[in-house]
Amino acid sequence: MNSSPSVLIVRLDAIGDALALVPLLAALRKRVARIDVVLSPKNAAAFSKSAVDRVFVEAPGLGDRLAQNGYDYALVATEDASGYRLARDSAAPNRIGFQNGWGKPLKSLWVRSLLTRTVFRTAGLDPQAPHESQVLFQLGTAMTGTSPIPRDAGMLRGFVVDAEPRRDERIVMQVTDKWQRLGAERKAVAELARTLQQRHAMRFVAAESERGYAQEVAASAGISVEYFRELGPWKEAIAAANAVVAPDSGAVHVAGMTGTPVVAAFAAKRFALQTGRWSPWAAPYKLVEISGDWANAAGNALEELEQTRAL
Repeated sequence: MNSSPSVLIVRLDAIGDALALVPLLAALRKRVARIDVVLSPKNAAAFSKSAVDRVFVEAPGLGDRLAQNGYDYALVATEDASGYRLARDSAAPNRIGFQNGWGKPLKSLWVRSLLTRTVFRTAGLDPQAPHESQVLFQLGTAMTGTSPIPRDAGMLRGFVVDAEPRRDERIVMQVTDKWQRLGAERKAVAELARTLQQRHAMRFVAAESERGYAQEVAASAGISVEYFRELGPWKEAIAAANAVVAPDSGAVHVAGMTGTPVVAAFAAKRFALQTGRWSPWAAPYKLVEISGDWANAAGNALEELEQTRAL
């Protein structure tokens, strides 16, 4: 094996999915000459500029361009079929990705035809399955060996934000329609925002693309929302915050990798399974199930998190 190989990683998913790669990137950065990634338009700015050497955004004809770069390894960190094709097209001699065994037998056979080595992962939500970052870390063991997976937020945060943001003593609450998609009524989200505003110095943030939903919450709760067009400043706001309150979303995973304490709210359906896979990786956290009087539970969870930090 090349003692200082070049690596291509394909992760065609959302922001939180991409950030689950951060521990693997941190381990590889010490051992390889070059790390390039293929991302989707949604997650193309998930990592800091120093985390990887080059970011490619999935597009027609990309495979031919990748083949010119002479990668030693191509790691397929996605379930998207196009990710496996890109690994094949890269012509890397070592192509490693996931297969699901008898859970998806036809896909597993197809995957094996494109890769040189596969790592098994369950096709469903296995209650015994490890955290997503641990699963992804297995893809790089040919280069990381027996090294433990990094879990030091002080080191990992540099793979998420470009520069150390100025400390902000406010609590950040993410105002996003992901609350609604996870089963939280807008009225309850507004109630949570209003309660937090009364108890804490708050900063309410939202993506510009979600302005419509955020404005409705803001009007109901009597709050002001700060809107972000770009991912970089949004990540910095989370990394700088005293704590974060958010649904299971990219904000939770930015906080989880940068060490910002976080109250993370997850859908009631398959709560234990989803939190086992997607809980914040390297930050203090409290988990809230979106059911019953969940807004009050989230407010109390933040109080508990703050008290724990003060001890």
